[in-house]
Amino acid sequence: MTTALTGGPSRVISKLTVKEAGRTSLLSSQWRKRWTHHRNLCFDGTSGSELGGYDTDRFVDHVATVLQHHDRLAVDRFELRSRVHGEEHAHHLDRWLGFVAASKAKHVTLDLSPGPLYKHAIVASRSKYRLPTCIANASIESMLLGHVCLELPPASAGGLLLGPFKTLKKLELKFVADLGDLTPFLSNCPALECLNIHRSFLGHHLVVPPARCLRYLRVARCPGLKSMQLNATSLTAFEYLGFPSVPIKTDDALKLSQASVTLYWLLDTVGYFWDQLSCWLLAPVDRLTLSFSMDTETTRFIKNPTKFINLRRMTLFCNIHGNPKSALVVLRLTQILESAPHLEYFVLHLDSFDPRPLILRTADDCIVPQVHHHLKTVHMTGVFGLLGQLEMAKYILLSAKALEFLTLNLPSNINPRIRRESDHAYFTSLEKFAKNNLDPQGAYCNNPSVNLQC
Repeated sequence: MTTALTGGPSRVISKLTVKEAGRTSLLSSQWRKRWTHHRNLCFDGTSGSELGGYDTDRFVDHVATVLQHHDRLAVDRFELRSRVHGEEHAHHLDRWLGFVAASKAKHVTLDLSPGPLYKHAIVASRSKYRLPTCIANASIESMLLGHVCLELPPASAGGLLLGPFKTLKKLELKFVADLGDLTPFLSNCPALECLNIHRSFLGHHLVVPPARCLRYLRVARCPGLKSMQLNATSLTAFEYLGFPSVPIKTDDALKLSQASVTLYWLLDTVGYFWDQLSCWLLAPVDRLTLSFSMDTETTRFIKNPTKFINLRRMTLFCNIHGNPKSALVVLRLTQILESAPHLEYFVLHLDSFDPRPLILRTADDCIVPQVHHHLKTVHMTGVFGLLGQLEMAKYILLSAKALEFLTLNLPSNINPRIRRESDHAYFTSLEKFAKNNLDPQGAYCNNPSVNLQC
């Protein structure tokens, strides 16, 4: 009974926020200092949060008061999210991170990102907070840094401002300036498993050095980046969001199995699949997600496209700019299927900002299907009548000899800006038109081996 009574308040405190836990000190003498053992110190001063109504001075005073009375011995998580100005309040931030180091917190978040007005911009590093060296020797396992400055010197400098982070397993950087050459920094994170870099200045060339533990890497919207070299052969998952002009080179021994690439470019980028991803040919990538754009003027097919023999699951997000005048525009995607001869699962999301066609029709300029022996499941969304969409589905029906399931999602992806009262009638006609075109004899309706849904 004594153990239960002793542990009771601690369990209650662990389920409360720091502000709520502080109020429990009024309950009785037994509760008076219970809140000072709170393991998760989360201070969120962003809009709409518990402390979002505090001005900067009140927020700073609140954090300082809590940390002053906390016993520092039982901290597991420390989170601070606020638009506190880095230069003006640097002395406060230094003390708070000193608390983090002394308390041996395992999970740390320091996000000083500005408000929505700066959502798509990286502010100059002069206004950013520079991390103190004491944070490097802490027992941190995961860390998120937002709108700070790491100020890493070049590798030739022979030393690091920060490091080593011997216990760090997960690192997320967003709006971080002056990263420079990450190679020596990452080399001083021997336990790092997950690295996420978002909207940060990496310099022109990112080199990910050989790492024993690094499994996941994400690089998103980093300005100035011109090339990437992935030498961490332990990588199994990689995500890239950016321009197609950035070449991604890999080590021949790369163990990458999952890859996701999102291209921010208005021009036609279908060729990126072969031009840039061919470097992954020797890697055992069996799952690929690719987001790209397609214009309505290009009908060029690739000669002797590269074969990706390890691909088993593939998802394509294709944004069509305009209304194709030829079915060959969309049918270029068939070459991607032909480049993955062992593909089993295929998802194709089609999107267009142009209005739906006024007349439903199919084209005669189709291509001869090539037999695909392994493709079993296909999902197509955004099929709202553009020329080439039904031809693509027909190609799959005729070429995939092992096909078990084909779904065409007709109405859900219609652009909200062009919804009209006649939508229901249009999609009813489109569904009937699609079924008559894909299965005029009703063969698939009576064939249990193929489930065709429109």
